[in-house]
Amino acid sequence: MKKKYYDIKNLLSTDAQYLMLLGERANGKSYQVKKTCLERAYKGIKDEKGLFVYLRRWREDIKIGNVTSYFDDMPIDKITRGEYDIVTCFQGYIYFATIEDDKIKRGARIGRYCALNETERYKSNVFKGYDSMIFEEFITDNIYLNEEPTKLQHFVSTVFRDRRGTVFLVGNTLSRVCPYFSEWCLDNVLRQKQGEIDIYHFDTLDSGTVDIAVERCANASTSNNMFFGNAAKNIVGGVWESKEVAKLPRKYEEYEKLYEILVEYQAFRFMLELLFEPTNGGFICFVYPQTKRKYVERVLSDKASDRPNTTYGLDMSNKVEALINTCFKQAKVFYSDNLTGSDFNNVNKYFHIGLLH
Repeated sequence: MKKKYYDIKNLLSTDAQYLMLLGERANGKSYQVKKTCLERAYKGIKDEKGLFVYLRRWREDIKIGNVTSYFDDMPIDKITRGEYDIVTCFQGYIYFATIEDDKIKRGARIGRYCALNETERYKSNVFKGYDSMIFEEFITDNIYLNEEPTKLQHFVSTVFRDRRGTVFLVGNTLSRVCPYFSEWCLDNVLRQKQGEIDIYHFDTLDSGTVDIAVERCANASTSNNMFFGNAAKNIVGGVWESKEVAKLPRKYEEYEKLYEILVEYQAFRFMLELLFEPTNGGFICFVYPQTKRKYVERVLSDKASDRPNTTYGLDMSNKVEALINTCFKQAKVFYSDNLTGSDFNNVNKYFHIGLLH
């Protein structure tokens, strides 16, 4: 059976300024974005238009070897009608190139590679002829930059100035905890089905509109017997990644609830309970998603609040909260399910429960 990869045509037809592609690894979404940008670049060579920016989060992600290998799977000969053989990089720029006598000869300049954590250094640069940007692996299961979605928009302004451009955001379904989803109000992204495209419209200050089109890209029609367990569900199934986490060793009813805290971050809300098990006399923490709103006396939140019961971190002068912190440090934490555990552990990178002190 011939492998069927993702096709970007429907997403491009939305004509949105921001095109967000979400899905499994190796289903062809990055391939389609690269091919689209390279075709635009080749078409615009004569008029010095159609250039693109290849963007990553960190400087170490845009070493020359990493950037050139990113384009290794591209049919450059076909895209350029036999004029060029490969893509190469030099001093921050991307070129079409030929191979002559085992040497690489640079041809037309087609783009630049940049790091989002160094946006300040690009502010005075001129990006003439640039009309596309590829932000690859914009979803991470690690730490994002401070106010990252805002930093991206400032960089987009630097590149496109007063003209329209297209920003491709390519992400594997690694973690549902992503500031772009919350800050850009992409309300349906976590419920979106494969193959669906949602378009979000936003008014601008000059009475214009910005459109963000989000596609939950369909899986490639193939099977691979190299993957199994939870990893397989993400790698070849496209579901949001989750890791195996500890579940309650006894029935919930066998524990005595001593304390509870609501932990809220972006669109995520978790209940964190300190439980006591009478038989063994041990303390544990139990984490589950809050699905029904109720008043909670203690709240940890990423949102500023003047409520005395709401803070960004645990109160270590409170013996009970210090005990909760100890439970985390000693791995005495249990979760309702794997996805909750994965989401909470990604959220906890910002709250540092059990990670500090």
